[in-house]
Amino acid sequence: MSDSRYEIPNDDTVSSSDIQPEADLRKADLSEASLNGANLAGSDLFDADLSGANLLNAKLSDAKLSNADLSGATLSDSNLSGAMLSLADLSEARSSDVNLSKAYLAEADLSNANLTGSNLSGALLMNADLSEADLRGTNLSEATFSNITLTGATISRRTEIDAPRGPIKQYAGDDASIEQLQDTVARANGELRAAYSANGLLDWARTARIRERRARRKEAKAEGGLQGYKDWLLSCLSRVFAGYGVRLAPVAVWMLLLWLLSAGVYWNWGRMSWDRSLYYSVITVTTSPPETPPSGLSTIVAGVEAFVGTAAIVFLGYILGSREQI
Repeated sequence: MSDSRYEIPNDDTVSSSDIQPEADLRKADLSEASLNGANLAGSDLFDADLSGANLLNAKLSDAKLSNADLSGATLSDSNLSGAMLSLADLSEARSSDVNLSKAYLAEADLSNANLTGSNLSGALLMNADLSEADLRGTNLSEATFSNITLTGATISRRTEIDAPRGPIKQYAGDDASIEQLQDTVARANGELRAAYSANGLLDWARTARIRERRARRKEAKAEGGLQGYKDWLLSCLSRVFAGYGVRLAPVAVWMLLLWLLSAGVYWNWGRMSWDRSLYYSVITVTTSPPETPPSGLSTIVAGVEAFVGTAAIVFLGYILGSREQI
């Protein structure tokens, strides 16, 4: 098959007729080549030089591109679904709207790549470098994040990223220990948290922070021993009473329960009217009792409510401050 549209300027051993599905182009020099719309599905391009090549709308599904140099290449609207791209260099590639679904991108260099609107669903990104990449509108659902680098990556609310635990667990298999699995999950969430925060997506960053802390809690329990169980218990207490320092709901719920239960004590045992007991309880939980409560159980409850209420307000202030700096 000959096609004059294809131009291979830097390799005399490759002709237009070689550009076809399942072609053997290992280590071929296709740099700066014009391969617009080329069908190289299933081709072997191991260690090939495709730097600066025009692969607009090309078909490269299931192609073997391990260790290939695609730096600066134009890949927009191309199909690389299921392609093997381990150790490939896609830095600064123009790859908007490219289909990389279920591609194998372990240790691939995607730094500074334009991946806006691209489909990387189900892709394996273990040890991949996505620093400074443009991921606005990119579909990364069910992608496997493991030791990825997202420093300086651009992420928007249209970027689709699932919780990394499921894909990581599926890829790790049954042989991985719980400690290793949870450590990998925690690190992935930590990287996502930093990227979300840098892009002003604070709600997403808080969710990633919670997932990170949850993974560390499970890791500590699996580790066992005195230190492991101690860390696990402290993490459980942090989750229940302070929402890992980023969620307001747990503290708010505990303050509400404290207020209502204490008011019930003042009403039932302190013989206050219901409206008076509610007022007395809210003043006590936020400041200190405005007057000496009735003796007995009410006195003890007022003291406990004042102490716990002060502690809860301190926790609330800490969470309000830290959740904006996540």
